Amino acid sequence: MVLFHFICVAMKRDPKEILQHYRAELESYCAFSLEAWELLESILEIRDVSKGELTLKEGRTCRFIDFIHVGTFRMYYLNDGLETTTSIAIEGLFITDMKSLSSETASNLNIQALEQSIIVRLYKEKLIQLYKQSAELQTVGRAILESMVVAENEWKEMYTLYDPQKRYTFLMQKAPQFFARVPLQYIASFLGIRRETLS
Repeated sequence: MVLFHFICVAMKRDPKEILQHYRAELESYCAFSLEAWELLESILEIRDVSKGELTLKEGRTCRFIDFIHVGTFRMYYLNDGLETTTSIAIEGLFITDMKSLSSETASNLNIQALEQSIIVRLYKEKLIQLYKQSAELQTVGRAILESMVVAENEWKEMYTLYDPQKRYTFLMQKAPQFFARVPLQYIASFLGIRRETLS
């Protein structure tokens, strides 16, 4: 608790506010009772993440879903030493490696904080254990995953349907804040173009 207090004072946040934000986000997907929330709240972890820190490293199994309260993250993989950014996420979004989480196999991805951040972490194993006590939480778990699948498919459609110019336009309309907060080389990699082209 001392650690949480230090984190939140440093970033002008407090645990109650962070968890209220998390709960409000969940309630935008599905309704649940106070009893279900109290069970869920008991297993949530608030974490401070430093700029540049990896919350998931290639080769490790992803066992959690993080909610970004404050900050920006990217997901990327390495291919012959070159980094390819596959996803960018900002506050108010959930982030995980869905494949690794579902299959319980080693991840091919890295998840990295691009800013000093605060996340709320939910471990899959702890959530499943609570399913025995609350059927409602199964609905909550599905709602989180479904929201992430929808977002992931939207980005996949960007690659499938659009050429680089249209991808850029799509990103400007959908998430213009990326251009102020994310280094250009990561945006270029995410769009599948050279940094010089983006500049």
